[in-house]
Amino acid sequence: MAAVPARLPVLPLLAVGAFAIGTDTFVVAGVLPEVAADLAVSHADVGWISTLFALTYAVFAPVLGAFTGAWERRAVLVVSLAGFAVGNIASALAPSLGLLLAARVLTAACAALYIPAASASAAALSAPERRGRAMAVVLGGLSAATVAGVPFGTWVAADLGWRATFWLLAGLGLVCAAAVALCLPRLRLPASPGLAARLAPARDPRVLLTVGTTLLFMTGGYLSLTYIGAVLEPVTDGDGSVLALLLLSFGVTAIAGTALGGRATDRYGATPVLAVSVAVLAAVLATLPLTRNTMAGAVVSMAVWGLAAMATQPPQQHRMFAIAPTSGPLLLSLNSSATFVGISLGGFLGGQVIRDGGADALDALGVFGGCLAALSLATAFAGARLRTRQEPALVTESR
Repeated sequence: MAAVPARLPVLPLLAVGAFAIGTDTFVVAGVLPEVAADLAVSHADVGWISTLFALTYAVFAPVLGAFTGAWERRAVLVVSLAGFAVGNIASALAPSLGLLLAARVLTAACAALYIPAASASAAALSAPERRGRAMAVVLGGLSAATVAGVPFGTWVAADLGWRATFWLLAGLGLVCAAAVALCLPRLRLPASPGLAARLAPARDPRVLLTVGTTLLFMTGGYLSLTYIGAVLEPVTDGDGSVLALLLLSFGVTAIAGTALGGRATDRYGATPVLAVSVAVLAAVLATLPLTRNTMAGAVVSMAVWGLAAMATQPPQQHRMFAIAPTSGPLLLSLNSSATFVGISLGGFLGGQVIRDGGADALDALGVFGGCLAALSLATAFAGARLRTRQEPALVTESR
């Protein structure tokens, strides 16, 4: 599929949309206390805002990816960004927790539609040898949200109230929707004529193995990352400002990891880059019991963790897109779904470990997570081996 020329550099524009969605996804953790106080509910109850968002994203990403796979890409992106804005307006106006949860479901569904569509559009707009870097630009928006968007949104909530954060995100969503409508060229990916045909690649063993790889290393990482405040308490002593600086080191290197992963994928191939990234991630997680007790160890671990974690994303998206480019939106949405299932599952399993693991539970989180990341290497290599077996067969059949 030839690259489609854009009237303006649209990849940074797609990244801004991803930045808005990434901020919306992760900023909730920083505004939960304000939401709980304003709506007069417990922190446990308001925690469902994050959980329901992640679960909705996970469920809707493949469903919407399948149903909109044949749609023109610019229309999909504009609809998703406009819906994202509406969801944030509804969130800002919600007078009760129930209505706020409903608004977050709408917002998550639109986010689940945007990210895979933006990644597929970036790939289609770029030459094949630059697709890894193109996808990395879009994913860079998500990484940047952890560095700039989330702290800024949290500060806005503390100064102006939590509703102001959602108003700000709604405005950003509307601006991005208008910019995409004006700047992105019309782009339609070749798609199978029927829904059943578009869904067929989802049953491909290579797809299942790739999705399984994402699920395993994301679950492994979020076992500890969900409870990172408790994990790093030996060096932070409960000081939120120290924790914020450690998280900043994670976020800064996460941006570098996304860019590095994209360039390395174009140069060396997706599987080698993924293998190195996941191996480093597994090592960081497994050694957390040793590094979390000193400031130097914590700084290095968080920095390397952010670099390795985000370096996994461009090769994974590249691997998915390469399996069946005509079903790119669906396959990329499946990968996004696996990411958010991993986030939810990591938090849930981590809670079980902490509750039942005794005094060494926090150390166990890192070891358990490192094992899951190492296991994802097995599924990654299995998928790569299956692909190399099938491609010669396809060449033979075509002859």
